[in-house]
Amino acid sequence: SFRRRDGELYSGTVKASVTFLDPRNISLAMAASSDLNFVDQRGDVKPLRTYGMFTADFREESSGLPLDVAGVRVYLDTDSVKMPEHVQEMRLWSLNPDTGFWEEESIFHVAAGKRRKREERTFLVGNLEIRERRLFNLDVPEGRRCYVKVRAYMSDRFLPGEQLEGVVVSLINLEPLPGYKANPRAWGRFDSVITGPNGACLPAFCDAERPDAYTAYVTATLSAEELEAAPSAPKMNPNVIGVSQPLLAKLDYRRSDHEDEQLKKTA
Repeated sequence: SFRRRDGELYSGTVKASVTFLDPRNISLAMAASSDLNFVDQRGDVKPLRTYGMFTADFREESSGLPLDVAGVRVYLDTDSVKMPEHVQEMRLWSLNPDTGFWEEESIFHVAAGKRRKREERTFLVGNLEIRERRLFNLDVPEGRRCYVKVRAYMSDRFLPGEQLEGVVVSLINLEPLPGYKANPRAWGRFDSVITGPNGACLPAFCDAERPDAYTAYVTATLSAEELEAAPSAPKMNPNVIGVSQPLLAKLDYRRSDHEDEQLKKTA
């Protein structure tokens, strides 16, 4: 049902639009409005892993005035969820524009459905009420976390006394490598932290059984200027990168221009 903001029931033609942010498109990660975090019942900040974000806008066709909507159903095809435990953990969230944290809107229940003749699908169905324009999110709480320490420097000498404060460091978590039992290659979450006198520490996905399963894409900006990352070719220097051997070899560090010198050096 549609209602005007004063509560009056609306029965005319509705102009509807939905914008979806697909996590399989890496370039869209920084277009989201907030880091993927929520506050649990204990007041602790916890991370989320996204299956996609969307905004929905409903307006009167004639006047263009916004409408509130009740009884909205959101369907998620379970074929797109490759990690079985996520089917039970999936929640629908909305972003609180005042706090920057995600708030739980609805749990999902399983329902069967058909899209084409003799084609059966299983969907997760969540209920939603839209009272204001918000960003919505299909997420599961994520418990497996490691941390990445990132430091920024004034020059390519990377001297400890030349660390920069106030640099915005962003980390995009990419889903596991091909062949790993998980979701298709995508960004599962991202975080941004401002460096202090001793760098910045950012959460990242990790796995106890497969330390090489996940990849983190890291960038740093200062006053909108992208900073260059420590080089990885022709030979990696542990002192410059900041990780000693043999750990450096296990991390498989690669600057964005490692295989193509024409690419940017900023990730």
